Amino acid sequence: MDIADMKTHPSLDVASHAASQRDLVWERYLQLLAEETSMPDKIFNSGYTIRDLDPNLVVLDEDAHEHPRTWPVREKARATAMIGGFCFLSPFASTIFAPSVLQVMHDLHITDSTVGALQVSIFMFAYAIAPLFLAPLSERYGRTVVIHGGNLIFVAFCIGGGYSQTTAQFSVCRFLAGIGGSAAVAVVGGVVADIWDLKSRAKASGIVMIGPVLGPIIGPVCGGWMSEEASWRWTLWVPAIACGVLSLLGLFLMPESYAPRVLQRKLSKAQKSRANDHLYTVLDLQQQQHASFGALLSEVARPLVYLVLDPALLLGSLFYSIVFGVIYLLLVTFANVFGRGYGHSVGIVGTDLLALGVGMIIGTVATIKVMDAVFKRDTSTGQLKYKPESRLISCIAGGLLCVGGLFMYGFSALKTHFIVPLVGCAIFAIGGINIMLAIQLYAVDGFKYPASAFATISVLRCLFAGAFPLFGPKLFDRLGVDWGVALLAFLVLGIGMPLIALLYIFGPKLRKVGVDRMDRFVGDERK
Repeated sequence: MDIADMKTHPSLDVASHAASQRDLVWERYLQLLAEETSMPDKIFNSGYTIRDLDPNLVVLDEDAHEHPRTWPVREKARATAMIGGFCFLSPFASTIFAPSVLQVMHDLHITDSTVGALQVSIFMFAYAIAPLFLAPLSERYGRTVVIHGGNLIFVAFCIGGGYSQTTAQFSVCRFLAGIGGSAAVAVVGGVVADIWDLKSRAKASGIVMIGPVLGPIIGPVCGGWMSEEASWRWTLWVPAIACGVLSLLGLFLMPESYAPRVLQRKLSKAQKSRANDHLYTVLDLQQQQHASFGALLSEVARPLVYLVLDPALLLGSLFYSIVFGVIYLLLVTFANVFGRGYGHSVGIVGTDLLALGVGMIIGTVATIKVMDAVFKRDTSTGQLKYKPESRLISCIAGGLLCVGGLFMYGFSALKTHFIVPLVGCAIFAIGGINIMLAIQLYAVDGFKYPASAFATISVLRCLFAGAFPLFGPKLFDRLGVDWGVALLAFLVLGIGMPLIALLYIFGPKLRKVGVDRMDRFVGDERK
């Protein structure tokens, strides 16, 4: 274009200049991303440091705490507490009526014990399915819309389940309540990664992520007494009421934490006041550069793609799922061991489960301290040598505690005072929460899309948690509690421990294999 054309068509000159500025912004932004690839803490870069290159570039003002990572600690703690509450309530509801299954079967005319056990498992099967699409949705539309939408479904069908008169009605309500209840659990890993840095993440994760594993333990404690004093139907209505109240508070107290979504909202707001300017964000540039069919497919089904293509995440998910399934399988034994064997009432059997809860609390505190010590060791020289596999160091001790606790429980139950097997359960729980928390943090730290990585773990763990109780009664009928529990211990020792060793040694290489496979599948957005 010559000078005459530029004078004749000034709009073309403006458009050309704007395009060149965008190209410059994109080139510099790619350099920033390349510099950040060596950093272990993956954080969304809105282009704040290059904002002066183009006045039309909209970024998150980190000085004004617009980026979730720069929120005040008070605001971070409030958001973490809210998501922690949501993550506790739905797993709590998954097992709360477990002590009253016989009452449910009687009222709904269920004669098959497997169908009765399925009413607990069907909730977990929903947990396995829903994160496959809820986590990717949160990485497109934000965390809060997924959480609040899921809570609404959870509340509605928990209430419906309490009014069910037939098996079909109850099963459908339980399944749909599980779909809605899984929303917070599906995105919790993403929320933690959104707002907490590596140094603080272990403590935040320890607090917020204990809900999905402590909830199923506390549920029967409350459910047993509710069924004795009122009705099994209240075991569905009480979680619904609690979630409804918490959801109303969340509308005001839980802001959006997904930085790309926060940036999109800021752009929309800015466009209303600067309608004549050609405003854009780095997200617009990425979409122009990266819009293949593989990318779209990967975004929709990213957790499943992760599971198939990333060997590191698959290995970690398998060990996590084995431990989580064993927890649910142990729940099946409590009615026979402490109810029929030791003569405890339904309410007392629920209280016996507190042994697992106490163990999990102790294990969480201990794991956080170990994580902090490892992080301080990796930063003691002033240089960050941290790698995500460092989160797995404590799993060795956790695995040994799991195995030891299972043996103590299995071979002391019905042969000694009931306190002894309960202590064994507590020891198992200390090791179990250690393993699960470590792998959860590994998923959050080691992968580009933490919400989807965490959802990948949820898929397998919920399948295991739903399937294990179905074969539990037959397993213990044939082998007895002692050798049945011993088989679970050998499962953790023979399969889980080698998986962790393999992951710790070869984890970086395996994760690189996963990254390369994902890049080939969707195309590398930086090319």
